[in-house]
Formats: sequence, C-alpha cells, structure tokens
Amino acid sequence: MSVGSGFCLGQKFVKHWPFGMLLYTKELVAPRPTRGQGLLRFKQNLLRKKLLSGLSDSFAQSTIHGMRNVFVERHFWERCLWLGIVVAAAVTCFSLYSVLLHRHNEQLLVSLIDTTQLPVYHIDFPAVAICPWNHVNWLRTPAAALRFLPRNADAELRETFRQFLIVLEQTTFVNFNKAESLSKRNVTALKSLNVKTMINYLSHRCDELFVPDSCVFDETPYDCCKLFVSEQTEKGQCLVFNSLISEHSRKKQLTNQFYPRKLSTAGEESGLKFTLNLNASYLRAGTTLPHGMNLMIKEPRQWSTNNFYHLHPDTENFVAVHPMVIETSPNTNKMSPKRRRCYFDNEKNPYYQNTTLEYNRANCITVCLHQAVMRICNCTTPAFLPPIVTEGIRECGILDAKCLSLNADIFSYAKVRDQDKYINDWRRGYVCHCPENCNSRQYVMSLNVRKLIYDKNETNRVIKGQVYYGQRVMTKIVTKLKYTNLDLIANFGGIISLYIGASAISFVELFVVLGKLLWTLIREGYSKAKEWIIRG
Repeated sequence: MSVGSGFCLGQKFVKHWPFGMLLYTKELVAPRPTRGQGLLRFKQNLLRKKLLSGLSDSFAQSTIHGMRNVFVERHFWERCLWLGIVVAAAVTCFSLYSVLLHRHNEQLLVSLIDTTQLPVYHIDFPAVAICPWNHVNWLRTPAAALRFLPRNADAELRETFRQFLIVLEQTTFVNFNKAESLSKRNVTALKSLNVKTMINYLSHRCDELFVPDSCVFDETPYDCCKLFVSEQTEKGQCLVFNSLISEHSRKKQLTNQFYPRKLSTAGEESGLKFTLNLNASYLRAGTTLPHGMNLMIKEPRQWSTNNFYHLHPDTENFVAVHPMVIETSPNTNKMSPKRRRCYFDNEKNPYYQNTTLEYNRANCITVCLHQAVMRICNCTTPAFLPPIVTEGIRECGILDAKCLSLNADIFSYAKVRDQDKYINDWRRGYVCHCPENCNSRQYVMSLNVRKLIYDKNETNRVIKGQVYYGQRVMTKIVTKLKYTNLDLIANFGGIISLYIGASAISFVELFVVLGKLLWTLIREGYSKAKEWIIRG
C-alpha cells in the first residue's frame, strides 16, 4: 500500500504514513485528563450523565421554542447561543408579565355605556311625593287645641300654641331657623307636647287634597287614596305614590307582586295623572303663603331627595322623567368599598347603622344629618328624618326649638371629608361619609307648565299634574374592572406565545421533566443510602 493510502477500521478511517506510523482519529482514544485532576474515576459522573441524558431526551421534542437546540446542536458554542436566546426570551416574558400584574393590581375602574335601548319596564316607576307648602290645615286647629292643650289653658298659652302652629306650617328639616321666634316665648307648659303626633294630626289628608276620581295610572283610573299614602319626608308629612318607605307600603308589596308599579309606555297621558284641590278654607287667615305644592321625584326605597318642583296654583304641570340605570359589575366584589367608592346592597357602611332603610347615598345623608341632630341637641326628629334605633334619647320638643334654630345650617348641609381644604364655604355643615351605592338610578327630569283657563261659572281652583317617562328606553351604564383575572391570563398567554412559543401544555411538559429529574435524584439517593447501610 502506498504512502498516504488508507483502509477502513470499523467505520473509522485510518491512514498509513511513512515509517510505519498510524494516525488514529480522536474518536478512537480517550482524552487526556487535565493537569491536577489526578486519576480518572469512571463512576464519578454517571448521575450527571443520566440527568443530562434525561433532559436531552425530554427537550428533544419540546414545544418550547429553542430548548431542543440547546441539547441537540453539535457545537458547544451553538448550544450556549441557543441557551442565551431562550433565557433572554424567558426573562423578557416574565418582565412583561410583571408589568401586566402591576397593572392588574392597580384595579382601575372604567364606566362604559352598556346600552342605550334598555326598556323602562326593567325598573320600577319612580315614587312621586306631593307635599303642601302649608303643612297645617287650619280648619283642624280648634280640635288640635282641645287635644294637645291643658283644659285650663289661659290666653297667653293659647297664643303661644298658635305661634307654634304658625312656625310648623312652613317648617321643614332644612329651615329649622323659623323656630327661633319661639325662643322668646314661655313654652314650658308645652314641653310634653309630641311634635310628630301633632304635625301628622294637622297635616292635609288625601281626601282633602285630591279631587275625587282624578287619579289615573297607565291609562287606568284609581281611587287617589289607594294610590297615595302618607309618609314622612324632609318636607314633613307628604302623600307618596309607589313608595316602599312606610309600613303600609311594605305590606302592600307583600300582598301584591306587581308593587312597586312599573310602566312600559312613554309620553303624555301614559303615566301618573292627578288633580289637586285648592281649598282656601284650609289656609290661615291673613297668610301670604300661596296654596301651592312641592312635587318630589325619588326612588321607591329612598327617604327623600332635593329633586323637587314647585306646583303653583292654577297650572297644569307635565313632568317628563328620563331614567338612567347605573350598575357595578360583580367582578368588583373582591375590591374594598373604599377603593371601589360604592357599596353593594349586601355590604354595610360602618357609618350607616341603627336604621332599617336600605342603603343608598341619599338615605345615608339623611341618617347622617339625623345623627348630627342627636349629637348636638341630644334629641331626634322623626317627623322629618328616618327613625334611628337609640336608647335614652328623646324626641325633640318645643323646648329644643332654640337649639334647632341656632344649628340649622349644620343640620341642612352635608359636607364631604376634607372639603374645607379646597372650598371656602361659610356654612358649617356636617361631615358625612356616604359613598354612592353601586347599583342606583338617576332621574333627569324636565317640567313644562301651562296656565289653566277657567270657565266663568267655575270657582274651584286646582293644580293638575302628570308624571310620565319621556322615552320607552333608557341608558344603562356599567362600571367594571379594566383588567380582570381573565385579561391577565389572556395577555400572559399572548406574551409567552410571542417570546418563547409556549402554551399551557408546555408548562405541563416542564413540570413533568422536573418531576422526572426529582424522582431520579430521590431514587439515586435512596440506592446510595441502602448500599451504605448494607456495607455498614
């Protein structure tokens, strides 16, 4: 064989060189140990080789991009390159995930218009309250004097009682200052007088205010006194339709599944119609106060509201109600009410206690102001505000008129916490912690008034009114979390798919591989321990 020729040995090529020398490829010989390692131990790296072999076999068909190249590439530098790429992609992936997690933990809320075509039949028709400007029926005052005054009352006491009635005929919760005139008179003989009982006794009754057979709802005639019931409000005792405040109204709900009433139509002549009788004999002689009414529109479960209109004599009034539903998504239940800034029906505001009223912001404010009366004057005013369950606190009487009048600006104005830092307001007011209720309704109303023209022979003066929906549909606004757990999972899935091409199955594979490695380590450790015990 000539120089440089060769032959196959096994499948390795061996060349003949001059002088009888053979040059073997390095596959046929073992590498020399590096300096300082001493003698080779052939069993030293068996466990490591087994683990690396397991990893190589497991990731050879992995769905995580790049992991296969880390174990199957021929050159070491290529494997290192792919390992660096995979690690960099994983670090970027989880860095973006931390940004997503931070954005999710911020719990931002967004309010969106869910629909503008929600039928009005989905909600109860609003409660309509009619409150006379003059709260005293002066035809009943002689009987009231016999009932509430002592039998031997002198002329001075009777005049004091009359002045007290003059104060009551215009007194509401927001203007206790009218009671200041009583502080100049001797009212000791009337200290045991029950103010609420006397106000309700002197107030106008249903058959005295409404023209018979004048009430119509949903194009169906009704007896007015079956539609309207007496209830306490901030305006005193009023006649209220479709309410759930009084005990009589709540009993009606138990016996009638269609109460509170609903309405599916809209426009004039479709809602509530009524006619009020203006009998001048009910008024005090010489009074300058017209025989007008306040028309209050509120939610059925709401004690009172500041949204009311003045109904003047000899007018026909058309009130178009445009309701709007505001709801908060249940996905915000895990948020604290402080961060959510509203309360659900099943949550309790720690500042809203000792009352049976359902929570909403308007009810919370009235209860808060009632607590202000109790703390400052040490008495309650159930004639104007919702009753609060208390022990040892009496009802405000005529002797408390001075305290009520001196602090009227506190009792009539609810302030927000830290309001004085930003608003320069001369009114003292009272700080109330009353966030919104998460599910509420708002009413946008418009009033059209026209003058009534009477016949020459007609002597009775009246006020006509209609309350109806302006449209058959309404807007629904939903407040919800901007980023939910589902959004977090979906965004994270997009990121890991973009950077490392992984999926949920990929993580299952990773856990299976780690489980196999752990099991191998446990089994090897158990074998060595068993062998050591046998040798020992």
